Amino acid sequence: MSAEQIDALRAYRDQHGRRWKSRLLAGWLSSTGDEGPELRQVRNTFGPSWLLNYRLPD
Repeated sequence: MSAEQIDALRAYRDQHGRRWKSRLLAGWLSSTGDEGPELRQVRNTFGPSWLLNYRLPD
């Protein structure tokens, strides 16, 4: 995963709070959210189910 993709995940987490994963996953599954190109790349590369076990690096 690129540094830009990790930064995009962090920014999404910071913007959406504690339930950021469930919100991102819901956006991915409904295709209604505009997460930006980096997060779309993450979804297309790793798939939605990958997000459930992912932990952002410190």
